[in-house]
Amino acid sequence: MGIFSGVFLASDADGTLLNRSGELTRPVRAALETFVARGGLFTVATGRSVAGFAALRPLLPLNAPAVLSNGANIYDYAARREIHAEWLEGPFEEALRDILARFPGLGTELHWPGRVCILNRNRWNDIHMKAVQCTFEEIGDPWDAPPPWLKLLFVDEPETLWKVADYAVPRFKDSFSFFFSAECLLEMQNAGVDKAKGVAKLAEMFNIKPGHIYTAGDAGNDIGMLRAFESFAPASGTAEAREAADHIVPGCDDDAMAAVVRFLEERYS
Repeated sequence: MGIFSGVFLASDADGTLLNRSGELTRPVRAALETFVARGGLFTVATGRSVAGFAALRPLLPLNAPAVLSNGANIYDYAARREIHAEWLEGPFEEALRDILARFPGLGTELHWPGRVCILNRNRWNDIHMKAVQCTFEEIGDPWDAPPPWLKLLFVDEPETLWKVADYAVPRFKDSFSFFFSAECLLEMQNAGVDKAKGVAKLAEMFNIKPGHIYTAGDAGNDIGMLRAFESFAPASGTAEAREAADHIVPGCDDDAMAAVVRFLEERYS
């Protein structure tokens, strides 16, 4: 038991928990260790998959399952057990064929919990895979790695991805959500899949009362959970994320999550 008993904190990884160099700083790790030692429940809510988050997991004092793939997957690393998975469904094959026909050569990643395949590999894919320290397979056709998939990730020049979004959203918005998790990463998932739902599911599992759930994030794929719960955005986050959050903390290069824990210490002391 401790002052944070019954308090649940879920943080985005890249650009919030990690700095812009993809590093977990000592002050942030120390703050989160203190939060957990004093009774808090801490997890991540990230766009990364099981494989994409695996290298980071040992560095963090997580004491709850992780919300992955923007809420499509909940995975317990301690028990090596999948708790929840929401696979792409509906006309996703039609949508993907349509988008690739309109944008031939578009860098595309197909994601499962423990596997990533890349179609039309480009430098942005290489940067992304290096950042998440994830192995991958190159394929020449998406049907070489048949579904079900948890999500599709279009990875390319930002200017190209804005054109993809402008094209795809009006055509497929009833079935799929499209959102940017970084300027070179455009996510495609089932409509309604959201980090907020994953966080809410975990909070219910651990019997956390609604007023004691907190989230932190910096980008478009965090908006749902920033609006759903009392929330924090780093000053380095997007304007959309900062507007959605209840509180602004220092940027990710200035130990954003350490500031979040200090805020909670003042509240619960």
